Amino acid sequence: MSGSLDLGAVGRTLQRLVERDGRPLLLRDEATGLDHRLPAALVAAPDGLMPNFLAAANVVWRAATGRHLGIEQEHDPDALLGYRVKGIRGEPFSVVMLSAMEAIERTGTPSALPVTDFAKLWQQLRPLGAMGGRDVAPSGTQGPTP
Repeated sequence: MSGSLDLGAVGRTLQRLVERDGRPLLLRDEATGLDHRLPAALVAAPDGLMPNFLAAANVVWRAATGRHLGIEQEHDPDALLGYRVKGIRGEPFSVVMLSAMEAIERTGTPSALPVTDFAKLWQQLRPLGAMGGRDVAPSGTQGPTP
């Protein structure tokens, strides 16, 4: 188990991964059914899209190893999607980023990266990562992290 990761470095790297991927980030407005294009900078924000990207990375890592990345999140009504990342205290930076790269690669279509499609990743990989029926994250980990 590693110490706490620098959220600034995690955010900047996640943003670069999304920019390098090249697909536009989309968020569907459930009320209208319209997709809204989002700036990649939101991926770098602990109260922006970072919680969703890290939750997806956690799904990939858990499916591969049965362990969690140690992402600590909390409910935050002022955050973009209702959650904020507080810390990452589980695996090394490289493991978190490789898991995020795989999550990004597995999500969306060739023309877009819809943020809501990360839920499909959870559905696809959940049977692989389920351990003894335990579907909860370690204590202190909350929010969209499965």
